[in-house]
Amino acid sequence: MDANTLARCTGSTPGAAALYAGHLTVQMERFEIDTRARQAAFLANVSVETLRLAAVEEDLNYRTADRLRLIFPSLFVAAKGGKHRAEDYVRRPDALSELRYRGYHGRGLLHLTWIGAYAAAGAALGFDYVGKPSLVSLPEHAAATACWVWAEFKNLNPAADRGDMYEIRGKVNGPARLQLAETMSLRTTALRVLGAA
Repeated sequence: MDANTLARCTGSTPGAAALYAGHLTVQMERFEIDTRARQAAFLANVSVETLRLAAVEEDLNYRTADRLRLIFPSLFVAAKGGKHRAEDYVRRPDALSELRYRGYHGRGLLHLTWIGAYAAAGAALGFDYVGKPSLVSLPEHAAATACWVWAEFKNLNPAADRGDMYEIRGKVNGPARLQLAETMSLRTTALRVLGAA
């Protein structure tokens, strides 16, 4: 997949697409994300998760304590079991990562999250992601881990074959299925682009 096609499928800038196109081409082939349906569903989710290939790391830089309480009630709302002061984590992404994820917050094109996922990805791909989690933010590893998450960890190729974006979004984003409509729209765009390529 060339950078122009990737940019058109994801809505990213040409420069961002150029960082990932070659790596994604290799890894998508490796993990059999190799049909229009699979590629379109995969790229739509990658686009949403990374703000159009602009952010390969979860943004934990919250600006207000109220927002922290809203997003992480189990940490910061006493009535929900929270035992921490949200004010202590405002604009402190590293501290919040340690508190919430033990340092293994979302990184990569599909936001690999939690130490278990980092360990499994490392074992599958042959890298020490537990010892060096920041590797997952580098283009080569961001692409490889995303394709592995998609095809093996979450087994999403069958759902993509069926066009089941509801199931896919649930497995990628969780039960809230945030931005489902946007992801479906991006899938439609990617199908059109890939059909013309």
